[in-house]
Amino acid sequence: MSGLRRFLRRWLRPPLRGAWSIPGDRREFRVFLLMGQSNMAGFGSIRSNDPWQPGDFTPVPRVLVLGGQCGVKSSRPRGWTHWRPAAHPLHLNQASAGFGLGLPFATRLLQDPGTATIGLIPCAWGGAGIDSLGPGSPLYQNATRRARLAANTGTLAGVLWHQGETDAATGTLALAHAGKLTHFIQQLRRDLAHPDLPFLIGDLANFGDDRRDAAAVELRALVRNGLRQVAAGDPRAAFVESEGLAGVDGVHFNRESLVRFGERYAEAYFGLH
Repeated sequence: MSGLRRFLRRWLRPPLRGAWSIPGDRREFRVFLLMGQSNMAGFGSIRSNDPWQPGDFTPVPRVLVLGGQCGVKSSRPRGWTHWRPAAHPLHLNQASAGFGLGLPFATRLLQDPGTATIGLIPCAWGGAGIDSLGPGSPLYQNATRRARLAANTGTLAGVLWHQGETDAATGTLALAHAGKLTHFIQQLRRDLAHPDLPFLIGDLANFGDDRRDAAAVELRALVRNGLRQVAAGDPRAAFVESEGLAGVDGVHFNRESLVRFGERYAEAYFGLH
């Protein structure tokens, strides 16, 4: 995606008309936070063997995305915090962000007759460990501020989470990850005054282990098992399988798999209702 296109989407205030109008009834505007690291920010279609497809930059009717995401050092928004028609990439604060699972998730939800309009709040940051995303961090402060703003016109309906690759780097981080994620979920629900906020937890990639040493495979398995256990222990959380999905390297899913993964997130969401 060109730098000019990113700049315009970050700063231009597009008119929200027709298929992208914000519903007058908050219950008809369901809003979801996209949280985690690079696979949630979108890593598809950034390589020559995994290209952008026609229509990827075309906004999807009845899906809006909220700007104003920050960086890791300051919670100050980069760009205007306003709704715009949603097209890839949703995350505009990192050049590495490409095709992600957020829009396939929203597209699948729109097939539900009870869904009018979907709002997405991009909050992920490539390479971020859970400590860089958790309570007290700039990314967390920015995310909760924008979520509260979105709640003025919509209904907070859930969180899509994909994170853990960075915390699988060392034994200390991997052992602590599940406990930190549990605390993260509890604190986020408190800060948003939404004790039943659904939390969808995606599995890490199950490919690439053939290129890792035994210790690295074991640490990833520890984090992945923790993700599954956190979801199993929370009645308002669901685990989203990555089985059968392919990647562009040992960590990142390709475009086609991100479409399927987003649809799996949607099915997990339906399963909580």
